[in-house]
Amino acid sequence: MKKIITLNINGISHELAVEPRRTLAECIREDIGLTGTKIGCSIGDCGACTVLMDGEPTFSCLTLAVEAE
Repeated sequence: MKKIITLNINGISHELAVEPRRTLAECIREDIGLTGTKIGCSIGDCGACTVLMDGEPTFSCLTLAVEAE
């Protein structure tokens, strides 16, 4: 069952309906269309997926989108 979340990215709010198992990186790239966030190793080693969440660096490939709201 999809959950409605709101992500604030670069000062713009994005409301999305996401499956609970989707990663933040997938939602940023596929749903919002911001392809600057890369998915490299998918295990948090390479750092290509790093985003700032509440001012802290976070691996978006390991973070579920529903956790980021």
